[in-house]
Amino acid sequence: MRSLGLDLHAASFTLGVLTPTGKLSSCLSYETTAQRLIEAVSAVPGPKALVVEESHLAQWAKRTLERYVDELVVCDPQRNAWIARDEFNDDKTSAIKLARLHQGGFIKEIRHPDDAGAQLRGLFLHYYDLNQQLTRFKNKLKGAFRQEAIPTAGKGIYETDGHARWLKELRGQPHLQHAAKQRFELIDTLEKLKAETYTAMVKLAQKNKAFALLEGIPGVGPVLATGYVALIDTPQRFSRKNKLWRYAGLGNKYQTSDDTVYVEGASKSGNRVLKWVVFEHFQHAVERSKDDYRFQRQYQTLLRKGLGEHTARRHVCRALLST
Repeated sequence: MRSLGLDLHAASFTLGVLTPTGKLSSCLSYETTAQRLIEAVSAVPGPKALVVEESHLAQWAKRTLERYVDELVVCDPQRNAWIARDEFNDDKTSAIKLARLHQGGFIKEIRHPDDAGAQLRGLFLHYYDLNQQLTRFKNKLKGAFRQEAIPTAGKGIYETDGHARWLKELRGQPHLQHAAKQRFELIDTLEKLKAETYTAMVKLAQKNKAFALLEGIPGVGPVLATGYVALIDTPQRFSRKNKLWRYAGLGNKYQTSDDTVYVEGASKSGNRVLKWVVFEHFQHAVERSKDDYRFQRQYQTLLRKGLGEHTARRHVCRALLST
C-alpha cells in the first residue's frame, strides 16, 4: 500500500507519496481546493493510505477525501516530534515525513466522527466556549465592584432587572461604571447565545440512543450527556479502560531507563474538554448531590484510607468515566 502524507493549509497543500517499499514517488504542492485535492489523491494508483495532522481543516479533509483512499488517518501533531523539532522544515519535508511515519507505524490516530457526529461535537464545543467566556466576564464584572469594596457574593448581581441598581453603586467611579455596564450587556448576550446553543445541541444529541442511558447515571444531565456522546462518539474504539482515561486526561505517565524510574505521575495530555465534562460530573454526582450514590461512598472510602482529595477525586472520576 502506498503512503500519502498531506501537509494541509488554507491556501496551499503539499502531497508526498511513498511506494510500498518506502521510495519517494512524488511530492508536489497545489492551491487548496476540494477539487484539486481530489485530483491529486486520485492520481496516485493502487491501494493508498492518506495521513494528515489534526487541525481546523482535518474534518474537511476527511469529508472531502475519505472516499478516494483505502485508509484516511488524522494524527496527533504533538506526537510527531521528528517534524516539529527538526532544525529544517518546510511543507515538502513535512508531507514526506508524515508518509514515512505512517509506513513505520509511528502515527497516533485522532478519531474524527462522521458528519452528524462532527455537527454535534461542533455545537457542544461552541457551548463549552460560550460557557467559558461567560464565566470569564462574570468574574470581570465582579472584579469591577471589588475594586470599590462592594460585596457581590452569590448570583444576584447577574439578574437582568437589577443591572441599574448595581450600576448606581459605581456612580462615583465613571470608568468602572462604564466597564460594568458593558460587561452586563456582554453577559446578557452570552446567556442568550448559550441558551440557543443548548437547545440545538440537546435536540441533536437526543437522537443518539446513548443519550437516554447516560441521563440515567447519577449526576448526568442533558449537558453532560451531550458532552459524553459528542466527545467519546464510539466507546468501542477503546480496548481498555486506561485508554479511555488517557483520552480524557486522566491517565498516567511513566518513563524508565536502566531500571531507574525518571518520570511517574499524572499525565496532562488528553482531551481537555472531556476532562471538564468528567470533573463537572464529579461535582454533580459527589460534591453537590444529597443522595447516597456509590460514587460518594467510593470517594469517602478513599479519603478514609488516607488518599488526598485530589487523588481520591481522580479515582472517582475514572470510575464515573468508565461507567
